Amino acid sequence: MKIFTSKSSFQIEKQISFDLENKQITSLEYFAGSVLSSIILTLLEQSKKRGSIIEEIEGVLNLSLENPLSLVGVKGYDEEPFIRNITVTVFLFVDLEDNDFDEFTFNALKNSPIYNTLKRSMGLEIIFKKLI
Repeated sequence: MKIFTSKSSFQIEKQISFDLENKQITSLEYFAGSVLSSIILTLLEQSKKRGSIIEEIEGVLNLSLENPLSLVGVKGYDEEPFIRNITVTVFLFVDLEDNDFDEFTFNALKNSPIYNTLKRSMGLEIIFKKLI
């Protein structure tokens, strides 16, 4: 299926895949990538406003999918699948003292519309790890 947005289009064949050899990006992976990229890009934008204090950044997103057996057609299992929570870990190489680091990351998240939307609708934990 081809999906069109206001500026682009892309191909998605499945909403989720449990096949480790599947190379196609699924709807769930696009969603996870969107969440992670929004948080990282927000931090980079806020860093740039402060004079580019972030030297390096990367992140990992883990999500907890409830009732996945409904998606693979297990007989008698018809609970609604949903994402219970998301944990994002962001690793930053930044020259800030601990208090300034905490203040910067906390305030930066206030500028992420995706973060601000999801924190109201599910468990969403963001862990910042300062690299030395």
